[in-house]
Amino acid sequence: MVAAKDDAQQILNHLRFKFTAYTQSQYYQNSVTVSNKGLEMELVKILTAFASIDFSSNKFYGKIPKELGQLKSLLVLNLSNNVLSSQIPSSFGNLRELESLDLSRNNLSGTIPQTLSELSFLSFLSLSYNHLVGRIPSGNQIQTFTADRFKGNEGLCGPPLTENCTDGKSPETSKEDGESNSGGIEIEWNLVNVGVGYLVGLGSVIGPRVLEKMEELWGIWPNILF
Repeated sequence: MVAAKDDAQQILNHLRFKFTAYTQSQYYQNSVTVSNKGLEMELVKILTAFASIDFSSNKFYGKIPKELGQLKSLLVLNLSNNVLSSQIPSSFGNLRELESLDLSRNNLSGTIPQTLSELSFLSFLSLSYNHLVGRIPSGNQIQTFTADRFKGNEGLCGPPLTENCTDGKSPETSKEDGESNSGGIEIEWNLVNVGVGYLVGLGSVIGPRVLEKMEELWGIWPNILF
């Protein structure tokens, strides 16, 4: 499934169209240089035929859109060298034709989705220099990659890394896309709501009685607004 650089160039060169208005039947070509599997190559073809997305080395920030997982014909996805955060979308497991995925040098956190292990055509993967944690998923292609594809993530463990997974680093299930994994204290909002509701209810019963008692003792109505 992986074509050599020269073969890919030869295949794509024929995807062009004639521009006859001023050039006397000369071919007009759209071209772009993309980074694919660590190599730069120039693709010359009609724009609508692209199966590659290379947004590397920009200043994009925020979450990776989970909708990218709907591009089921995508072969190359390079989002490296940005400021992207949050988790890797589990929807990437739908990219069954994907051959190259580069998410290195971002601020991605959380665990690596198990769905990435289902990408059987994946021949290049780089998740290095992020803030990923937990066990590297097993299965199919993902454990055929060398340790340098995962380096720079102090929380990762398991093959191909030399760091063994201890009880404190047992396999984790990735949180749903959009949930925070900042490592801070998670507030149990349900318990807070119950406590506040109890206090409000108690106050509505006891409050008027207290005010009546104060009026009897002091002959005034306290200036309290509910």
